[in-house]
Amino acid sequence: WVFDSTPIPDPVGRGERAVKFFRALRHPKSTARNRAFALAPFWERILRRIYGPSDSNGNRQVRTVYIQIPRGARKTTFGAGLGLLHSCGHEKVPAGACILAASAEDQAELAFDEAKNFVKATPALAKATYITESELELEHIASGSTLQAIPAEGDVQQGKTPYFVLIDELHVWKNRRLWRALKTGLLKQPNTLLVIITTAGRGQDNLCHEEYSYAKRVAKGEIIDPAYLPIIFEPPAKYDWRDEKVWHRVNPGLKHGFPDIVGMRQAAKEAEEKPSDREDFKQYNLNQWLDSASAPFVEMSVYDQGATRVDLNALAARPCWLSVDLSSNTDLAVVMAAWPDEADGY
Repeated sequence: WVFDSTPIPDPVGRGERAVKFFRALRHPKSTARNRAFALAPFWERILRRIYGPSDSNGNRQVRTVYIQIPRGARKTTFGAGLGLLHSCGHEKVPAGACILAASAEDQAELAFDEAKNFVKATPALAKATYITESELELEHIASGSTLQAIPAEGDVQQGKTPYFVLIDELHVWKNRRLWRALKTGLLKQPNTLLVIITTAGRGQDNLCHEEYSYAKRVAKGEIIDPAYLPIIFEPPAKYDWRDEKVWHRVNPGLKHGFPDIVGMRQAAKEAEEKPSDREDFKQYNLNQWLDSASAPFVEMSVYDQGATRVDLNALAARPCWLSVDLSSNTDLAVVMAAWPDEADGY
């Protein structure tokens, strides 16, 4: 539905108002006339899908959004726009608290700077808001609604009662304290919205993989949850990571010039001989969730080339080297045995 023209329900016009708000924004880096913000078609479809569907009382159907999309898709810019929509736009409530939550302080500053860029470049917002740089906070003066950027690594205030929360790059969050505080805080008032925008992660023992797994089950219809909207751009189970058709499939912004296709081609060329770079390319540029917790030193396909039967009796007279890696808690322990073979290898 992101790429076609199927109608998206919008009975009370909430989706249309959200799109109009985004189109009214100005951005200092925009090359369009009057620095108008260019809302990419796929982001517009996502925006309409979040805010359009409503119940008989006019309340938004979607309460949680999980967007998994590669780097370079301008997700930080889109997230900042959502924050302004809820703090200064049609979705604001009197004295409402809107949160941009990032993994670290520098990431929180990036998210806030993007919102600040919108405000300063958009005259109507510049007049209507007051910015406190030291607190990474801006306030809509008339309504008292605020938008603040906070890092996950900082002190957590359990008393926070947010109306809107955007979680940036959940795949790098190391702890659950802020996540837990914000999730429970959203339950304190009606019509709240949680939006998670992240790149794919690695491993399975982490917070983001839990959310990714739930989103996949909703997307497949295994779980019926109309209030949860999963939007996952990822390659198929078996694919050629060098195929540019796959690149376009998982990077909806490529046709609009972002990320840079020339840069991607160069990165792919370098990754052909570097297993670690290849894993990074698959994760960050193709949005593939990797089972390995870190980049492998040797690619698994190389190991597979040595998958021949070993006759231990025939090796009994040869020297053998043993290497042992013992785990300390939940990691794997391993014992490797290596014998020299007939081809000057092992």
